[in-house]
Amino acid sequence: MTAALQLPQPATLARLESIGFLLLDGFSLIALAGALEPLRLANQLSATSLYRWRTLTLDGSPCRAGNGMQVSPEGILGGAGELDALILCGGDGPACVADPQLLTQLRDLAGRDVHLGALGSASWVLAEAGLLHGYECSPAWACRVDLRERFPGIALSPQPYSLDRDRYTAAGGSAALELMLQLIGRNQGPALLGAISETLAFEQVRSEPAPPRLTLREALSSAQPKLQEVIALMEANLEEPIDLHDLASFIELSRRQLERLFQKYLNCSPSRYYLKLRLLRARQLLRQTAMPVVQVAMGCGFLSAQNFSKCYREHFGIPPSNERLGKPQLCRIAMH
Repeated sequence: MTAALQLPQPATLARLESIGFLLLDGFSLIALAGALEPLRLANQLSATSLYRWRTLTLDGSPCRAGNGMQVSPEGILGGAGELDALILCGGDGPACVADPQLLTQLRDLAGRDVHLGALGSASWVLAEAGLLHGYECSPAWACRVDLRERFPGIALSPQPYSLDRDRYTAAGGSAALELMLQLIGRNQGPALLGAISETLAFEQVRSEPAPPRLTLREALSSAQPKLQEVIALMEANLEEPIDLHDLASFIELSRRQLERLFQKYLNCSPSRYYLKLRLLRARQLLRQTAMPVVQVAMGCGFLSAQNFSKCYREHFGIPPSNERLGKPQLCRIAMH
């Protein structure tokens, strides 16, 4: 099935076609997958190679993700050729260690007008290179306080992702998906953005003029800012769940106070709510990507595929493998 669709190109924005993803030790696998999937769908739905991308490391060596999985890159940063954008892929934890050689290369890329981005804690590396001064930034929650103290010239955004001129940052996890959807929308227009969002069954990000859907965190933000803050922490740390004691400490509450807050406003425990977030993200990955079940399990914070399958069946009533049975084929959108 083929449908014609006019995709206007905004004349005022720089073209982004070649994108490098630089893997840093402990990077979030789920954030990387979230950033790559919209690019793949942009090419598939438009039947055109709108985007090219490569995974890179500083020296070409394999890199281990935060969940322990080792990933072999497709190239080395120094030999990546001409890039329109480079996105650093960090983890959900504290600040990344900034390699001096990498800092030099990043400054060189910025001098050549290459757009720069960061997922999770990789924002720290851009900050160390002096490339976020005067920009809005959405870093990983775990390094937010340190970033504010160390780099006061950076405007920390309350949102999970930020697109500020030629800098793109996301706190990690699903925020990487939102970031990439918005970036595609800016460069390819609302028609393709809508088609990708519909395919992903993802309704939070549409074209910029449209008002965003009110999320639970936003609905609670004015009445219960502490609850809004802890839910944001949970959503940004699905791959490596944060201990409840640490969650409570981050928002300056005791664990008992945190549990009372969830019981009063959400009628469940914090651990149960956290588990539900991870399972919902797992279902999204199972339905929308070709990631193996074991990889989905690890990417959503489960220590084993067996434990993941048990929790999934208890929550949704079916095993994870059943989510992919009878999945319909995608329609192509022809460009003219």
